[in-house]
Amino acid sequence: MYLCKFINFFTWTSYWVSNRIFFGPESYNIIDNYISDLGSIRYTPAPFVLDAITMTTACFLLPVFFYITKIIVSDTKNIIFNSNKSIFKRILCIYIDLHAFFGLLSLLSGVVGLFGIGLFSEDRTTELGLHYTFSIIVFVGLAFGALFNGIAILVKLKKTMFPRLLGLYMMVGPFTASILFLFPPNSVTRPFLEWMMLLAAFLWLIPESLLILKNFKSD
Repeated sequence: MYLCKFINFFTWTSYWVSNRIFFGPESYNIIDNYISDLGSIRYTPAPFVLDAITMTTACFLLPVFFYITKIIVSDTKNIIFNSNKSIFKRILCIYIDLHAFFGLLSLLSGVVGLFGIGLFSEDRTTELGLHYTFSIIVFVGLAFGALFNGIAILVKLKKTMFPRLLGLYMMVGPFTASILFLFPPNSVTRPFLEWMMLLAAFLWLIPESLLILKNFKSD
């Protein structure tokens, strides 16, 4: 149920973006406009829809992220406390657990950020600039969460349901997109790079969600 609704979010987002581009009160394009503009009254007569989608999705992401961590650390505890295992394997499992733990913390902060940008939309950012703050939290959280979990998936001796190639992408893709956003090339706008950060997150969130869903069906 959670995964189905989570995946439906991406369909809704695609629909919402295309609807705002072609039918919004003001013209919208990903070169000049940030993602947050989709939740502004300037670009849509119903900005609360996107706000509701982001807050709902944040809630649905919680069990997904906990399940990802559960899969990554599924057999590490038995190895760590097994004196018959080599010291290398035991240290490696501790290393994996630490990365999975920090990855989960990062992803949970991303959930807080995602909920926050819906609660404090561009039109309700307050004098404290809370929308901007939560926007930073969500992208930083997702980028570091992908990095830590990607490392754990890549170095884990026993294969998980997540391919190591996906783990490699999680290490490189989102973090690279974030660096480019912080230090943009002269020929590329920041709003476009923000969209690329979102795409970089989708490219690992969607496959992992589908793999989890497939695992549930097989069970």
